[in-house]
Amino acid sequence: MKLCFPVIIDEGLNSRIYGHFSSAPMFVVVDTDTRQTTAIANCDRDNPYGGCSPFMALRAQKIDGIVVDGISDDALRTMNMAGFRVYEAQSSTVLENIELFMEKTFPELLVQNSHLEGTCSGKDACDHKCSHEH
Repeated sequence: MKLCFPVIIDEGLNSRIYGHFSSAPMFVVVDTDTRQTTAIANCDRDNPYGGCSPFMALRAQKIDGIVVDGISDDALRTMNMAGFRVYEAQSSTVLENIELFMEKTFPELLVQNSHLEGTCSGKDACDHKCSHEH
């Protein structure tokens, strides 16, 4: 199984989960069987000056799940439409989340379809604004 995590710095399995999926500088993809990691820059490789682009960065990847601390409904909808399932992180590091994920205790995130749509969803969202730093 391959899981994807938004991170600031690639430290392999010791990488810390970044608080917002769409603006993460990169993603770490982990093969849970071999524990091999791959870092992917969060940009469109054909237009690296265009800024963050999770869809363009991940579209060709064969990923079984994306584990996030925070994600907007728009980004969640886009990832779902691309065939990716998105789960709420339960710890701060990649390795801890992999171990917990394998125990099948992760909640899958769903688009809220509420007046908050377009803001960050997840455990830290409140008051119509993201409650974490970008």
